[in-house]
Amino acid sequence: MKLLASLTSPYARKLRILAQGLGIDLPFVETMPMSDPAALLAANPLGKVPALVLDDGSALIDSPVIAAWLLASVPGQTLLPIAGADHWQARSTEALADGVLDAAIILRFNMAQGITSGPWVDRQYSAITRALTVMNGRVGGSAFGDICIAVACDYLTFRFPALDWRTHNPALVALTDRLLATPAFVATQPA
Repeated sequence: MKLLASLTSPYARKLRILAQGLGIDLPFVETMPMSDPAALLAANPLGKVPALVLDDGSALIDSPVIAAWLLASVPGQTLLPIAGADHWQARSTEALADGVLDAAIILRFNMAQGITSGPWVDRQYSAITRALTVMNGRVGGSAFGDICIAVACDYLTFRFPALDWRTHNPALVALTDRLLATPAFVATQPA
């Protein structure tokens, strides 16, 4: 098994932290998706990271799918409730955090093309702000949800240092600062 991803991919970081929390050895293969490497395209024809290549050569793509597979690989894991309302709340928190990342990555690609204003840009910033407000009230719902939240918040700090998400989200600040000091977050800090 190996995870194909770039070192700065927040989606891959979520998976690497999750794997550590589950005690799963997850070999990492640094992969630059924009150069369309053959190994990545064989695993994911969309050319996106992360992709998890399993021991039998098959692949899983998209971080929520890979996260679900990792969680299902460890019977009795306690990072995500197995069922019920708490399970679905945690999965919704994952979707919110991934949505923040999606919006941030759209903004990065737009900026690379010189697009720094307009309705589409404003929509991404508004989506981030709204999601952060909701996630601020979800801290502590599950260890898995908290990992997803902290990865998203730290990515905003990494890529958008001028974005002041900390002022209005004290629970997110406390969670992110606490988790950033843990070995799994330190080991996966983007360079």
